[in-house]
Amino acid sequence: MSLADQFERVGVVVGAVLLVALPLSLAVDAVVGPATPWWQLLVVLAPGFVVGWAAATDDLPVAYGSVWFVCFAGYVLSVATISLLELVPVYEHTTSVLVVLVASFAVAVVADGYR
Repeated sequence: MSLADQFERVGVVVGAVLLVALPLSLAVDAVVGPATPWWQLLVVLAPGFVVGWAAATDDLPVAYGSVWFVCFAGYVLSVATISLLELVPVYEHTTSVLVVLVASFAVAVVADGYR
């Protein structure tokens, strides 16, 4: 494997960690609240590492572009909706924020299907 391929795989893993961490950080903040438990960083970063590793080894059933699009579009849509509905701070509106996250990601998945 060439050095360029290795760097590409590292980039895919790092990108997936960052992209998956965006919505997970919002969900964890809504559930846990302002306290920062020791395990929060692990909960936010570990799923992205798993997704990135699967994408880098071609074991992911969807394209990496779809992961990128759904995570980014879902996060932007959910943050915009949370701001529009004035659900800040998110830990005071846990149920509403989680419903907004699920709906935003459903819209992002449908939009990715048409993309």
